[in-house]
Parts: sequence; C-alpha cells; structure tokens
Amino acid sequence: MIRTFIISLASETARRAHMETLCREHGIDAVFVDAVDMRGAAAEELEKLSAIPVYKKPRKRRSLSAGEVGCALSHHHVYREMAEQGLDYALVLEDDAKFLRNPGLMLDEKRLQSLMVQSPFDVLILGYVKTLEEQLPYHYRRLPIKKKAVLQLPDGKAEFGTLWDEYSCGTVAYVITLEGARKLLDMTARPCVTADDWKYFVRHCGLRILHSRPVFVLEDVLRFDSSIRNDSLDSLKPKFSSAVIRSLKGYWRYFAMNYLGFR
Repeated sequence: MIRTFIISLASETARRAHMETLCREHGIDAVFVDAVDMRGAAAEELEKLSAIPVYKKPRKRRSLSAGEVGCALSHHHVYREMAEQGLDYALVLEDDAKFLRNPGLMLDEKRLQSLMVQSPFDVLILGYVKTLEEQLPYHYRRLPIKKKAVLQLPDGKAEFGTLWDEYSCGTVAYVITLEGARKLLDMTARPCVTADDWKYFVRHCGLRILHSRPVFVLEDVLRFDSSIRNDSLDSLKPKFSSAVIRSLKGYWRYFAMNYLGFR
C-alpha cells in the first residue's frame, strides 16, 4: 500500500477529526502533514518566500496571497519527503475532503502500475474543488476526458484520461509519483503559482496528468469554508445559458478527442 498524506493546519482540530473518521471508515492509514500557516505573515516575508511567474503573460502575473503561499509550500513538503524517502507513489489529501468513492482503492501499487503501463503519468487527479456533487453530470459534460486508461475496481470501473486543457481544479485529492514529485520540487520551493496551477506545471515542468471519471473526492464546501477562497454556493451553480453553451463545447471536445484524434 502506498503512503497517504493529509495536509492540514495543526490548529484545525475539527478538520483533522473529520479526516481521521473518514479515513478510518475507508481503511486508509494516513499521516498528517502540518500545513504552512502564512496567515500572519508580513508582506516582506511573503515576497521572500514566493516569486512572480516569469513564464506567464505580463497581464496574468500576480503575487500569491498568504494562503496560496502556505498551500504551495505545504504540498512542496510532501514532494520533498517523497524524494528523501524514495516513495514511488503517494496519495495526497486535504483536510476538507468529501469521499464519493473510496480513494483507498487507489493505494494498491499494482493498480497504479497497471495504469502506468496503459498511459504513463506523474499525477492522477482524483478530486476537484469548487464543485457541488449535484453538478457533477454537468461537470463531466463540460470537461470530458480523452480516455487513456481503465481500471476495474471492486466497486466498479474507473476511467482515466487527459482534459482538452488543464485548469486549476484544486489539490483536494491526487496521487503523485516520485518522478512527478521531483519535477515539482524546484518549482514549488519558492512558489510562483498556486499549488493547483496544473496547466503551468504541464507546460513548464513536463508534468503528465490524468483525471479520473468518475471522481473519488470533492471539496466539502457545505461543511468547511475555504481558507484561501471566498466562494458562495450560488457562484458554484452555473446559469442555464452558460451551462448549455459549455455542455455543447464539451460534447464537441469529447468527440474531437476520442474520435478525431485531437489533443
């Protein structure tokens, strides 16, 4: 079984209790990683610990917030520990996770190796943030995958593939390989982008990412407030016209990727 790390602020006792219960119910033996708390950091300290993304267009460059710096450094600590211990794989969870499907099914190294044979990867995205469970059918229509690999799990099939274009979908649940951790080590030591800027990491670290369908985990937006964002529940529900347009784009992308060979 591969290692499981849960990133959580040491002071977040309620979240830790929630994750302990969740993991115990699903047979996951996890280790807590104390998140880097930057909430009281001065601007000078934030400037010292982070950087500006030079590879981004000038209009998209910005300084990271205190929460974003702390989050990125917290994930960096996991990557560093993997490199130091030589861990081939690790499951990384955040403390506001909600399990829709047992991510513990992905702790079997043989299953991960089977996926690797079908489609080499550095990161498996198992969950998303800012997504309501009832919105998942729309989410899958809007963001289809180009199917690359399939696993037959005890509770059913799981498909894995690439998106038309990566986006910042969160870091609530993902499996990362040792090679993936090494690719991210230098980039995240003094972060210039958020921990979930997967598009940036694909372009500038050569990261290979697969997304699961269905997802295993969502951010529990009903139970916990984000320590980084201030999204309202209404903002997570798309307008009807927007949902129709995005769904149509998603259908086209699914067809283009899986039948026409695009991307």
